[in-house]
Amino acid sequence: MKKSFTLLLVALFGCLAKSHACDCATLPSFCESITFENNGQIQDGLHIYLGTVSAKTGIGVNLLVEKTYFGDMNTGQNLSLISGNGANCIVMLDNFQVGEQYLIAARQSSENTWYLLDCGVYYLRVQNGMVSGAIAPGVSTVSLADFPNMANCGNLVAGNELDFLLRVAPTLAATADGVSITTRLPAPAPIQIAVFDAAGRLVHQAKEPAFDENKPIVLDTQTWASGMYFVRMDLLGQRKAVKIVKVER
Repeated sequence: MKKSFTLLLVALFGCLAKSHACDCATLPSFCESITFENNGQIQDGLHIYLGTVSAKTGIGVNLLVEKTYFGDMNTGQNLSLISGNGANCIVMLDNFQVGEQYLIAARQSSENTWYLLDCGVYYLRVQNGMVSGAIAPGVSTVSLADFPNMANCGNLVAGNELDFLLRVAPTLAATADGVSITTRLPAPAPIQIAVFDAAGRLVHQAKEPAFDENKPIVLDTQTWASGMYFVRMDLLGQRKAVKIVKVER
């Protein structure tokens, strides 16, 4: 009788555990997950981002997006990722630590929150410019630069998003004593600036460790001689150069 009762308890707990587990198809790799049943293209509603965990929150983590590979352009924005509970098919984010970098395939649950599905592989760790994890069948590591060109991984893109994030004005420095550099970044990020003349000589350089939308940078052009200059900016691992022409007023 005691043995039968023990077996009954084991069966009961087994049923309870099953009822509280996520029930969905599990796919073995990132590329297979994001293109599942969609003719080799990334599933509708997925957004592929590179980002760094910027904060732990009461519901999960904040992720500062550094690059958009697919979906809505959110480079420079902090996304609020919600953590799963083991039963709702959403990834638990307990192991995500501030400062860690990830590639994620996220879905938006509301205007301000995002989530990662637990039915497959929807995030990959990035360290020292290398992506690691179950990337694709037979592929467990690839350089971040080569990631957008992965075969059978959907229609990823890898443009220069500094065109979206940065604005330099005026580019014809004839009616102003300075050139202003502004950004859409809501969260501070370090930027390096170098200015070269037409002969390639460095005429100015600066670093701003906390550049954001509330902190424009102004380059004083009053002492520049007339001619052509190039302003080079390094931000979020990308580089952008803008031509400036200084003319006498």
